[in-house]
Amino acid sequence: MVERGFTIIELIMVIVILAIISAVALPRFFDRKTFDERFYFEEVLSSVRYAQKLAVASGCSIKVLADSDGYRLTYAKDCGVGPADPKANELVANPSGEDYQGVNEYDVNIDKSLSVTFDSLGAAHPAASVEFSGGIFKLIVHSTGFIEATP
Repeated sequence: MVERGFTIIELIMVIVILAIISAVALPRFFDRKTFDERFYFEEVLSSVRYAQKLAVASGCSIKVLADSDGYRLTYAKDCGVGPADPKANELVANPSGEDYQGVNEYDVNIDKSLSVTFDSLGAAHPAASVEFSGGIFKLIVHSTGFIEATP
């Protein structure tokens, strides 16, 4: 009569191997830094797209500034002659009425500052590009107004 099954040594070895894999590999899947970097990149990308759409819709030039401290949208020039009309360098209001700006609270590495102004046709002056997280994420704003994001 032949009995089949695993020996206690084989079972212990499988448990040890699984413990090593879980200690080394699993933290890489749950590293929050990658998610935080992607989230900040998406925030800046969203603000650039919003600035372009607002410039086209309002007919007023909008400037986007993004650097290692955060991002903000401002009016590039006076918009209208009334006292309540937006003036140059004033912060743009977001849809909820607050200032459209954000802080780089995750300390995402940015290779250089991004400063782009969109005109009433949606074109960008000057064309610019910026890399986040050592080149993992790239944001390119072409002079035609085309906004390219990779990946």
